[in-house]
Amino acid sequence: MRQYVITYLKRCVDCQRYKADNRKPTGLLQTPATNRRFEVIAVDLFGPLPETDNRNKWILILEDTCSRWVELFALPNATAVDCAKILVSEVFLRYGVPRRILSDNGVQFISEVMQQVCHSFGITQSLSPVYHPQANPVERKNRDLKPQLAILVGKDHNTWDVHLPAIRFAMNSVVTSSTGYSPAYLTFGREMRAPADVISDMRAIVESDNVITTLTPYLRRISAKAQSAQKRCADEGRHPAPDYSAGDLVLLKTQGSNDTTRGQTPKFIPRRDGPYRIREAASSTTYVLERISSGETLGRYHVSQLTPFVRNVTPTPVNEKRRRGRPKRFLD
Repeated sequence: MRQYVITYLKRCVDCQRYKADNRKPTGLLQTPATNRRFEVIAVDLFGPLPETDNRNKWILILEDTCSRWVELFALPNATAVDCAKILVSEVFLRYGVPRRILSDNGVQFISEVMQQVCHSFGITQSLSPVYHPQANPVERKNRDLKPQLAILVGKDHNTWDVHLPAIRFAMNSVVTSSTGYSPAYLTFGREMRAPADVISDMRAIVESDNVITTLTPYLRRISAKAQSAQKRCADEGRHPAPDYSAGDLVLLKTQGSNDTTRGQTPKFIPRRDGPYRIREAASSTTYVLERISSGETLGRYHVSQLTPFVRNVTPTPVNEKRRRGRPKRFLD
């Protein structure tokens, strides 16, 4: 009877969709391969923000994944055309054409315009899984940018775009824990001269002619060491993901929102939705899902958003054990 109950509960569809999973998240950290400067860049949009006098409402954030160099561009509109123009004129023609661009699944980055730009320049476009912003390294810059803007603008919220150059300078001058140097030093081979350095007449720390040629081997070593430490720390709070294959059925973690106008609350929304079918593995931790009924592609999702679905097959009934001994006799 005990095994019958356990099997029944595992196959209960409502239990799989609604009950909490108290285990560690699935999917171990996947560290990217070390690259050269500006060969792999990550992009993201920040906004919308209050419209400024220059009619800007968005910030296009760009980060070089190797040196951690950051660029901030104010935009009036967050369209695919505007983003593509900035990338070509302000990034490709200044730092060179990258080999790969990392982004989320925003309409600006998955549009036909962006796909044509990447195809024309021979760039591989990598999209982060849906509802998994951790896969895009520039997301960390979003978190850093918000308080810096809030401090500088004060009560004048419509003047945020004039502070972007100062914030960009600060981001590129700060030493990062993963490399041990500032993005400016890893990009130019020297620290950027700040206004305080002009007053005190401080000179650049490194002036050697061959410093640039020695940075790339150093970056490879220090990045590998930092990635190993990050992976070890991240994997302590996770467990290996199941080995999914094409055709497997999974439940997808729901992203509930509070919609009181329709009488809905996230407290009563299922924790997982589905089941859906795995079409293919995009990577070791990312899978493409499709609807079972129509075969329509649902999107790319990280393995931490997925849970194996157990089919609701009625288990074999338990044959009750017969009581030993003679049946009890009752007196009239």
